[in-house]
Amino acid sequence: MLKGIGKSHGKTIIMGEHAVVYGYPAIAIPLVSIPVIVRINEINDQKESTLSSKYYVGKIHQLPDSLSGVKYLINLLDQELNVEHVSYAISIDSSLPIERGLGSSAAIGTAITRAFFNFFNNPLDHDTLVNYVNKSETVTHGKASGLDALTVISNAPVQFSKKDPVDYFTFKTDGFLVIADSGVKGKTKETVSDVKKMYDKDPNEIGNILKQLGQCTKKTSLELSGNRLKELGQTFSEANNLLSRLNLAIPKTDKLIESANNAGALGSKITGGGRGGCIISLARNLTNAEMIQKALIKSGAEQTWLQPLSIYAEESDGD
Repeated sequence: MLKGIGKSHGKTIIMGEHAVVYGYPAIAIPLVSIPVIVRINEINDQKESTLSSKYYVGKIHQLPDSLSGVKYLINLLDQELNVEHVSYAISIDSSLPIERGLGSSAAIGTAITRAFFNFFNNPLDHDTLVNYVNKSETVTHGKASGLDALTVISNAPVQFSKKDPVDYFTFKTDGFLVIADSGVKGKTKETVSDVKKMYDKDPNEIGNILKQLGQCTKKTSLELSGNRLKELGQTFSEANNLLSRLNLAIPKTDKLIESANNAGALGSKITGGGRGGCIISLARNLTNAEMIQKALIKSGAEQTWLQPLSIYAEESDGD
């Protein structure tokens, strides 16, 4: 009986969201503390292939439109790899919430692709993996930047911009990120469109805000590499103020950010598209991170995660 397994993880943009659309750099980090695991097991070939997840349980050909990217990817991989028409059961184990800016769809696409190649005992290189995931992402989101796919595949942070090649990098920094889910679905397509309308109406003012967000990314890179946590926290807060000026805050994320900062965070900000989704806070150490985590839960965070920043000092080839 054939078996296959594929793994990936979430991601978060720590700096540069929205500005990246206008050519400025963004920094994303892999959230290895939030894994996604996909398993495939061969079943009796008289039965139809099935999928089991917290979003859907049933036959693959009946997958709902909300999982159109997953359905497209599975059918594509089946068509190209399943030459003997083997039937199988796919299970997806993911604690990543959907539509929160944590790369859920890209992480699931990555784990599914790795599991299929493992199931059929085929080698899988980095470029082929990225290609499959981006095809799935395009079905799910429309035109995809590719940043999510690159980050959920990588164990190293990614600096990304339209103008420059992707840069995988490492840094030796103490501290922790505390990620909190507001419980409100993000509205990335809507917010990107609205920022564009604001920019077209007042390119000087909005352009200046986007430029300052780009400068925050450059400062973040230097502060991470220099282990300057206090300054990094200040940059988080500066970026959050700029994102709020772009009308990307909502009362729930404002409340979470205020709670985290009152609990001792060095700084906090919206992450991702805004108007929902998640916030991230910078903590000095584990004790500080746990205090912030408790305050966020008390203030109504749906879920929280802790991510040590020290793990990004490890050497990685980006795959």
